[in-house]
Amino acid sequence: MKIEVNGEVFSEPARPGQCLRSYLRDLGWFGVKNGCDAGDCGTCTVHVDGRPVHSCLYPAFRAAGHRVTTVEGLARAGDLHPVQRDFLSAQGFQCGFCTAGMITTVAALDPAQMRDLPRALKGNFCRCTGYRSIEDAVHGIVQVEQDPKGEPFGRNLAAPAGRQVVTGTARYTLDVPVDGLLHVKLLRSPHAHARITAIDTSAARAVPGVRTVLTHEDSPPRLYSTGRHEDPKGDPADTRLFDDVVRFAGQRVAAVVADTVAAAEEGCRRLAVTYDLLPSVFDPEEAMAPGAPLLHGDKGAEQYIAHAKRNIADQVHGDIGDVEAAFAQADVVCERTYVTQRVQHAHLETHASIAWLDESGCLTVRTSSQVPFLTRKALCTLLDLPTEKVRVVCGRVGGGFGAKQEMLTEDVVALAALRTGRPVKLEFTREEEFTATVTRHPVSVRVKVAARRDGTLTAVRLRVVSDTGAYGNHACTVSRSCNESIAVYRCANKKVEGYAVYTNHMPSGAFRGYGLSQTIFAVESAMDELARALGMDPIAFRERNVIRPGDAMVSFGTEPDDVEIGSYGLDQCLTLVDTALRRGNDVPAPPGEEWLVGQGTALAMMIT
Repeated sequence: MKIEVNGEVFSEPARPGQCLRSYLRDLGWFGVKNGCDAGDCGTCTVHVDGRPVHSCLYPAFRAAGHRVTTVEGLARAGDLHPVQRDFLSAQGFQCGFCTAGMITTVAALDPAQMRDLPRALKGNFCRCTGYRSIEDAVHGIVQVEQDPKGEPFGRNLAAPAGRQVVTGTARYTLDVPVDGLLHVKLLRSPHAHARITAIDTSAARAVPGVRTVLTHEDSPPRLYSTGRHEDPKGDPADTRLFDDVVRFAGQRVAAVVADTVAAAEEGCRRLAVTYDLLPSVFDPEEAMAPGAPLLHGDKGAEQYIAHAKRNIADQVHGDIGDVEAAFAQADVVCERTYVTQRVQHAHLETHASIAWLDESGCLTVRTSSQVPFLTRKALCTLLDLPTEKVRVVCGRVGGGFGAKQEMLTEDVVALAALRTGRPVKLEFTREEEFTATVTRHPVSVRVKVAARRDGTLTAVRLRVVSDTGAYGNHACTVSRSCNESIAVYRCANKKVEGYAVYTNHMPSGAFRGYGLSQTIFAVESAMDELARALGMDPIAFRERNVIRPGDAMVSFGTEPDDVEIGSYGLDQCLTLVDTALRRGNDVPAPPGEEWLVGQGTALAMMIT
């Protein structure tokens, strides 16, 4: 078997069933990425005889006798391909994980396809750039200064790693060759709530290539949170590395460590697990009711759980003034309930880690993480290792959006490396991302607001119920979302109650806004309803009621509030928004259709 890749001829045979993507990565062409393994995302796009293909769907043996070009091969003799130059000039990337596949696709487009980019690029996803800058790159629009001399502040400068991103030479977590690498696959629970009474590992250990199997019997006894914060007491310590009780379908049950991914997967299939099924609860209101199944009923305050006997991981309560009297005296009252759904982050680089021991016995974990230093601290505590014996390092991170503020792979590979003495890799599949990591918290928010006829806000009451899932990582988002969504408004009477509730759903976590996205949607929708009932313009209503310099930003939490307004531009911001909305964008509605045109305003604040 001979394949020409970027002008070089390779004769390495493909493994049975191997796709072209993994074959190319085995050869060291790391510009070819893995985002889905299903032909959906386009991060693995390469040219075969000049035609773009998703290499995760292309059998490697079919490339024999053909000419394959990866993003690294587009540049010739050190000169960038025109499309690479355009993406660099337009800064058509952010994390850059999708960029190699995007550039490879664009490099093969004909003029007709260039005029219909939504169709031409439908096989290439981007999760963080926003497609406008990609469209700019395709059309050669320059967004950065070409000769950036002098003072850098306020200038349009290119990202420092831009050239590596567009050439496919930027190194993400798994873009490193490692000798003697072992692979981990996780067996996951099919049940929402069950006790593991037995695990027979004998058949799994007999699979050729399997090195070891890790279960709850190998797990450190210490409880921790997968959510990482500077203060570990900020999240419930309710998680074990491997537990003998599973609390959601998809929870890890055991790890098989093997020479190949295939052997590890076969080992997982041969594990025999006996479960004693337990009652489950999936509605947060039902979970707080008397007699509901308890997820962590054996834990309590020492694990930083607010009320384990009611499935409440975290809660916040607070008030100022007399809310009920204010509602009774108000001219207009509006009460609504708003519900937000579960959302997955879908960063294109899945959770992945590699761990190994160096010559001095230091454990090194290379991982796709937003919090490497906090993960290092957690690993030291969990595995009882001194700080100087643990390193956690990151390559370039292919998106995170809050989901990588968790420790979901690092603990497994660290334990496996310590047990085997070999380098160990764990890479989640796209399916695992959707079923076994974290999501945005589903939240139900009941909002009641009141005002006088002149538009003065007189009372605000919130009841926020957040589904934190099976574990309380980032359950503390309740207090933030309850506070900051209403702290931006001047009002003498406020009351909040918030609950982060355990259910047998997969865990919720941090996600772009940290709970505020859900509550701000509810509060701002209610403010619009109140303005409408008053007959006021929504922006004018907000201008009348937002905090001013010197006003206190009232929060209801367990932490002391030391926030002061250091500068104030909110009035200017609202004026700019109002002016822009009135001006419009000079784009007429398409002819021949009945189009509805809508506009709206929402106000958000985040205290950092």
